[in-house]
Amino acid sequence: MKSIIEPQNNILEKYLRYAADTAFGKKYDFKNIKSYQEYKQAVQITSFKDYDPYREAIKRGEADLIWPGKSNKFAISAGTTGAPKDIPLFPDRERSDKIFLRRVALSYIRRHPNIFNIWGKQMSLPGTIERDPNYPGVIFGEISGHLALMAPSLLSKIQILEPEESVWMTFKDKLEIAVERGVKHDLRVLTSLPSVMLRYFQLVLDYTGKDHIGDIWPNLKLLVSGGEPLPSYKNHLQKLCEGMDLHFIENYGASEGYFAFNTDQSRTDMKLVVDNNVFYEFIPNPSQNRDELYLQETIPVWEVEADRPYAMVVTSNSGLWRYLLNDLIIFTDLEQPRIRVAGRASDVLDNYGETIEAIHVQECLERVTAKTGGIFSSCTVGAVHQDAKASPHHVWFIRFAERPADMAAFAKAVDEDLRHTNRSYQIRRNGDAIGFPEFFALTQDAISEWQAEHMKVKAQTKFPRMIHDQEKCLSLMKRCEKLA
Repeated sequence: MKSIIEPQNNILEKYLRYAADTAFGKKYDFKNIKSYQEYKQAVQITSFKDYDPYREAIKRGEADLIWPGKSNKFAISAGTTGAPKDIPLFPDRERSDKIFLRRVALSYIRRHPNIFNIWGKQMSLPGTIERDPNYPGVIFGEISGHLALMAPSLLSKIQILEPEESVWMTFKDKLEIAVERGVKHDLRVLTSLPSVMLRYFQLVLDYTGKDHIGDIWPNLKLLVSGGEPLPSYKNHLQKLCEGMDLHFIENYGASEGYFAFNTDQSRTDMKLVVDNNVFYEFIPNPSQNRDELYLQETIPVWEVEADRPYAMVVTSNSGLWRYLLNDLIIFTDLEQPRIRVAGRASDVLDNYGETIEAIHVQECLERVTAKTGGIFSSCTVGAVHQDAKASPHHVWFIRFAERPADMAAFAKAVDEDLRHTNRSYQIRRNGDAIGFPEFFALTQDAISEWQAEHMKVKAQTKFPRMIHDQEKCLSLMKRCEKLA
């Protein structure tokens, strides 16, 4: 356990000293905080909104606010309503990310020292980078886009689609060019979101008329993913690559930081990195009520227990202090330590990187029914993905007191509303990584039958607002009338 306690305390102590003269550090008197317990008492758990005034000032060029120095880069996180979340990307954070990715690569090579299996052409499909005329000189984009621009020149030379070109493209244009160029090369390594990988494979098969990826790239060996849960896609990726001995690397990270990775092909959990750039805290048995969650007690990583659910709170060189993430973490090994991401701490559907919260489903339906007519009382949303050659899609189960007159128009309006309010959903819909949703009429009989089969029903048992298990979603679909 010393291998965890010492580096974690060193990170916290270093950060408190380093940021003591920032506006945030002065507000919370970092100079006089000497221990984790004092830090926990002085600084409350924070959310994205707590940084609103600082972020705007950073975009205008102000320095030493939440982290020493300035930042002219912002990493776009999955914003579920309105504007997306943007996290400052300070130079210190960029250096830490490079260290993390170097460790991932070295870990894989140690397990698979025959690098000639992966030596050759690579395809990287990073996120998009954009400029905002309201903030001259500042660039915004997904963290994968920023990291692509920081890649060593050697890696850039073996990329089929050069990062300096691809990060400025739209998602659709990027995929089209990647298909046309990719089929002309002996691809060995593919790096992207799992949803983008799947869509890329589907487009390549359509373009070539082949049935399997091995018919196009027989030497493809390694798929490197992050940003979305790989298990949601892995079976379908393997089906399209049937007969191939593929390796997978999964990185667990976000705009807030990089936390864990896995290169052991025999395991599905990931190694938590405790000695790079993040100080971790965990909330045992987190409440699904977001307001209650912020009031719960935290513990450091060296006090966690195995096989128990935790919400994760991070302090990082993104200038985030005791920042609550919405992921549900379970420790599988305490000495390494190793974790698996078990879902979301609150009601969120994020099977395919779409990040849709239950409250925003409610708000979407309120806006849409105000336009199209209809009266609803409740809604449950799930996701299904049954065919490797098709995109996954959402399934909406709605209890209507009065149905809209035109269900096709209603369905289109729901899809358009989510595209407008949810950037993650919009990106995936634009690239057909997520298909058009289906809608079903939810009845009390269907609810009762479904609960009897899938839940231990008690007097206070609530019907879930999000169904995360595909088989349970398919079971409910069989009990409901399809509307659109």
